[in-house]
Amino acid sequence: MSAPGLLLIGLVSAAVAATPWRNAEAAGPVITGHAVVMDGDSLRIGDDAIRLAGIDAPELGQSCTGPGNVGWACGLEAKRQLAERIGDKPVSCRQIKIDLYDRIVAICTTANGDDLSAAMARSGYALPDGSDPRYKAEETFARSAGAGMWSGSFQIPWEWRMHELERQDGCC
Repeated sequence: MSAPGLLLIGLVSAAVAATPWRNAEAAGPVITGHAVVMDGDSLRIGDDAIRLAGIDAPELGQSCTGPGNVGWACGLEAKRQLAERIGDKPVSCRQIKIDLYDRIVAICTTANGDDLSAAMARSGYALPDGSDPRYKAEETFARSAGAGMWSGSFQIPWEWRMHELERQDGCC
């Protein structure tokens, strides 16, 4: 292989190795226990508030429009879906960082090793939040299957939150 080709492979390898979500998994502490689901992308284990890394689920008060133009409480359904996936089994969460709201952002898995963020994106009840490219394939699967929010129309969760803040402030 040519020197430029080897250099390109080296640069790509270095970039992949330096990607925060890859290195962060090995760095943070692990929190394990029975989880209380707060909404479609957050939970509590004991006193620890945990946000699932890499996804954004609809807010509890958010509605979506399903087939036949029928509204439904997709935020509450996202919470129910996450709770159902966890059941009464312990959850294991590897901390990646602490967010602006002092929550632990973590990759969480079920007792059988299923990544909860991936499961929520694959079910159509969460979207990749852009910080973690690994959940794009799950979003594509959910979209093509018409699963969850993809069964109709919805406002992207982060846009819904922004709109709600503006509405509460009497703006727009």
